[in-house]
This record gives sequence, structure tokens and C-alpha cells, in this order.
Amino acid sequence: MKKAEITICLMAAVLVMATGQGFGWIYFNDGGTHNINYTTNDRVGVDYLAPGMQTTVNLLDGGFCGALDGYNNSRINMSGGSVYDDLTAHDSSQVTMSGGSVGGDLRAYDNSQATMSGGLVTDLIAYDSGQITMSGGSVDRYLFAENSSQVTMSGGSVLELVPCDSGQLTISGGSWVWLEAEGSSRITIDGSNFAIDGTPLGEITTILGTGGSFRRLTGTLANGDIINNQFRISDDAKLFLVPEPATLLLLGFGAVMMVMKLFK
Repeated sequence: MKKAEITICLMAAVLVMATGQGFGWIYFNDGGTHNINYTTNDRVGVDYLAPGMQTTVNLLDGGFCGALDGYNNSRINMSGGSVYDDLTAHDSSQVTMSGGSVGGDLRAYDNSQATMSGGLVTDLIAYDSGQITMSGGSVDRYLFAENSSQVTMSGGSVLELVPCDSGQLTISGGSWVWLEAEGSSRITIDGSNFAIDGTPLGEITTILGTGGSFRRLTGTLANGDIINNQFRISDDAKLFLVPEPATLLLLGFGAVMMVMKLFK
């Protein structure tokens, strides 16, 4: 059997298996607004190969689908219900999650945007210039910021934060257990009273990638959340510990007073 024939047979087999398990596709590409408050095992695609339509899909209480994918400036709003597999924003689409549960990942790819203020997901992933804002909700396992993506975390809970490649992560609130930065990623933590392994730090501290074993970071985040977490900075990654604006203002005022004394 020729290679092309083998490939076609394998593709046909995968299609049959998917169809047998109810993993077909439903497309919404008409520029309208659609509510999913019913059950379907199919994968739902929004504006797939249909740029400029800006179709909106709302997943509501009682709704269920196999997976949910947004493309081409579409909008997906999830306030309830559940997704069996992944909830994904592609291209320049936007996903907003305020409730419900996702059995797989919440993802933002290709300059897309995802916002999470509630609900439950397995992993939270920003990739290829994707942007994620997390202010609430719960991530069972990992939060990834990869390949020039940006993640802002001001609330919610995550097991492990993993910025890598050239991803950027900014934290001002929320809770996590481990932070492990790799590649040329950049992590900024806004807060006060920072200490590493019990040693208090200055007001502004930069930690360069050194690898090695985990260390412990303690302090208070800008929103008042207490941190007492393990971290490791590897490769060319950098961790910036930045005082909250009130502290910066006091520092600035102190510097001005010193200058005034010098010129008296």
C-alpha cells in the first residue's frame, strides 16, 4: 500500500472513531448571538473560516458541549454549564469565563484574549502572543505563559505557575503553590514585605535565572493576599519583585526630602 493511501486510511479511521463517539462539529458563523443551554457532545466552532462575522456564543447553566473553539474575532462567554474537553480562543477571538467548568484547558492562542473571573479549568494556557487575565476561579494544575504571551493574575488559585520561552507573567493577587520560570520569561510580582528563605529583601529586587533547587518566597501581594510559596528561576528567566504604588510613593517622597536637605 502506498504512503498516500495509508494516510487516507488513517484519516478515515480517525473520522469514523470520532463520529462513533459523537465528536462531530457544530459551526456558528452568521454574525448572530447563540445561547447553548442544552447538551451536545459535538465540538462547537465559532466563525471558523469566517472572518469579520463577530459571532457570539454564550454557554449558560445547563449547557454542555464536547469542546468550544472561537476564531476570527468571535466572542465566547461562559457563565455556566460545562465543556468536556478544551475552551480555546484562536486568531483574535475573545473568551470570557465567569463560571462553569472545563474538563480540559482554557487557552488563548494567536493574539487572542481570554478572561477568567470564575469557574474551574484543568490548565490555563497562553501561547503565541495570546493574552490571559485571571481575577478569579480555580486552575487544577498549571498556568502557562509561553512564546511571547502575556498573563496577568490578580486573583484566583493555581497549583503551579510556569512562564517559559518568552512569556510574561504579572501577579498582584491570587494564590499558588509553585512558581517555576524557564527560558527567557519575565515574572513581575507586585506587593510588599518580600523575603526569600526568611531573608528580607529591598524594596525593588531582581532575581536572575540560576536554576538549582526551589527556594521560598514570602510577602504580601498588592491586593492583600499573603504568599508563602516555592519558586525556581532557570535559564535566562527573570523575577522582578516590585513594591506596590503606595510604597513607591513613600520612596519617592523620601528621596525628595533627602535632596531638599542636601541643598539647604
